[in-house]
Amino acid sequence: MLTFRVLGALEAWDGERPADLRGPRHRAVLARLVLARGHVVPVDRLIEDLWHGESPHRALGSVQTFVSHLRRALEPDRAPRTPSTVLVTAPPGYAFRVGTDEVDAWRFEALVHRAGGLLAAGAAEEALRELTAALDLWRGPAYAQFADEPWARPEAARLEELRLVAVERRAEAGLAIGQASGIVPGLEAHAAAHPLREESWRLLALAMYRCARQGDALAVLRRVRTALREELGVEPGARLQRLEADILAHAAELDAPTAVSSAAGAAAPALREAPGAAAQAPPSISAEHMSDHTSDHLSEQGSEQISGDATGGGFVARMTTLIGRAEETATLLGAAKRADGRLAVALVSGDPGEGKTALTEHVRELLAAEGWRAAWGRCPESGGAPAGWPWTQMLRTLAAVSPPDEETARVLAPLLADSFVPVGDQAAAKLRLHQAVVGYLARATAETPWLLVLDDVHRADEETLALLCHLATDRDAAGRVLLVVTYRHNEVGDLLADALARLARCGPERIELTGLAPEAVADLVRGAVSAPIDEDTVRAIVDRTAGNPFYVLETARVLAAEGAHAAVSEVPVGVRDVIRRHVAGLPKAAQEVLKQACVLGRDIDVDVLLAQGGTDEDTVLDAVESALLTGLLVEPDAGQLRFTHALVRDTLYEDLSQLRRARMHARTAEAIEAVRPRDVAALAHHYLASASRATAAKATHFARLAALDAEIHFAYREAAELWRGALVAFERSGVADEAARKEMEAGVERSLAQSGDHSHD
Repeated sequence: MLTFRVLGALEAWDGERPADLRGPRHRAVLARLVLARGHVVPVDRLIEDLWHGESPHRALGSVQTFVSHLRRALEPDRAPRTPSTVLVTAPPGYAFRVGTDEVDAWRFEALVHRAGGLLAAGAAEEALRELTAALDLWRGPAYAQFADEPWARPEAARLEELRLVAVERRAEAGLAIGQASGIVPGLEAHAAAHPLREESWRLLALAMYRCARQGDALAVLRRVRTALREELGVEPGARLQRLEADILAHAAELDAPTAVSSAAGAAAPALREAPGAAAQAPPSISAEHMSDHTSDHLSEQGSEQISGDATGGGFVARMTTLIGRAEETATLLGAAKRADGRLAVALVSGDPGEGKTALTEHVRELLAAEGWRAAWGRCPESGGAPAGWPWTQMLRTLAAVSPPDEETARVLAPLLADSFVPVGDQAAAKLRLHQAVVGYLARATAETPWLLVLDDVHRADEETLALLCHLATDRDAAGRVLLVVTYRHNEVGDLLADALARLARCGPERIELTGLAPEAVADLVRGAVSAPIDEDTVRAIVDRTAGNPFYVLETARVLAAEGAHAAVSEVPVGVRDVIRRHVAGLPKAAQEVLKQACVLGRDIDVDVLLAQGGTDEDTVLDAVESALLTGLLVEPDAGQLRFTHALVRDTLYEDLSQLRRARMHARTAEAIEAVRPRDVAALAHHYLASASRATAAKATHFARLAALDAEIHFAYREAAELWRGALVAFERSGVADEAARKEMEAGVERSLAQSGDHSHD
């Protein structure tokens, strides 16, 4: 087991073997992350702390190198390209994540905290054992190697104060169980070393009195009175004065062991629970009061959105509580309350960046505290996904928890299985599939309620919307399900407009997100930037962003990095220039890798990114790390990346020239063919987008296969578009094959006939 020691010199141990922590800056990075106690330390803060404001040109790369070496030292057996579990990349920086018992300072603090509670409860013997174990962990001054560092001094001083409290509490526990003679020598040395700590002198005088040393006890009290008068010009506190009077009066209560007083317990500083300790469960929210409770809670706690290291002027945003969306949250929780045996539907719309996904994520966290599970289905930002893919994502999540029976699994094969053989009439098969989903959801959610999120349906394919409408309007749809559907209201096409009209029959909750109120914007900015911000700057940000949370946070990044003038004068009305500025701050190699990644869409398969060619693996992974640290990418799962916002991906993609974009699509198609050769939908998308004579034959081939696959999945409009794309690529190839041409033309006609769309006849 990995253990870490900071009470003294910094050390890391893997069982009985010390880890090689390399040089001073490697150790400083580790110490700085341990000191943050599980919170994210922004990379800008790390750079500032390491180089004291005089960072070299490649400081970001140096920090990445230090972290990489530390990860290898701490987790030597970790498989390549698997995420670290100790030094975690958590935008906009890194976090140190281990249990309480694995860091001596955290264990020390937990033991002292626990002992204080035991003393207050009268369990002095147990408290004595805990305090002895805590003080045995102390090997020297905390963070001894970094005693002169501004970032280490406050924490080292806090831990030293806690050590002094532990010494005094151990003496108090010894007195409570009649061990006065044993604690006098240690207390004398402790009081002499810290002559202004009245509690030390009080305990020493009481111990001496109980050892029949009344004169020595009174002499101790005279010494502390003299010290306080000479050093501070004050008289001893009430407890010392009362003890002196009791000694002179031979008060009977001084003779017997006494329980710890509340005042003594209050002398200890407030203790924080270290990461990894058992967290207190959130209070239960009853179904009847769920909405009211949450609305009130958010009204009171709405400004507590940001967590992280806030010791400098950097950008420290990490969402923990949603700001400015209390009413919308209450509406969704009210819908969840009504989803008791009957599916409930909520439609959440808004412009890009208004926080549709953030709202649903926040509701997911609140419902999780009530025992709900959640499944997410995202409509991809680019083409290439199989028809009905968001439902495949959600149903596979449900099936992992509640596997369907054999017959249901057979009918659900178009969504659950990687491959299947269609049989019989396609229209009948589609109806059976939709009815099977209704029945399966009713059974899978009978005991445990589920939140299903269908995200970004403005990009949804025909089959995704058809199944949504069937499920929402089917009178037999049962189970405990809240289905949240999100979309951009300014990107509603004909397919989605028809679906929304059909969904109106089931009376869904409708939430339209607009910009945050000025007060919420102010809270968001002040929470995201640790330096003070004046009212004029806040008002300017409100005006420029119109309250769009994504724009606000991106503007806050500029504010933290470049100051108020840049934030309010150079940030354009749109956010694209903010993103371009953000990307321009990355190393050139990282910028190139992000351009390759944007062609893949918002969701990125790392294996495909690596296979695109032209860049070695270490360069790609370093680039990914830079993008993760600066918040352009997130890492939702091992081997998967995601642009933090669609606008980030769109900005990068639209900045590519048409020629470069086409060539990158061709390289992407070749990479997918090498990594996922059966992903015909993605291959068709990228080969068609490459639009060159050299790739025309493959574009024709894969578009034909993808069209046939779309027909099997009942996505006839998509099939028609793919058949058309195949025809265009076929023409570009220059191949003279009349039979192939007729097959593709027939495919277009057949798909349009099946879809009922005759507008292109």
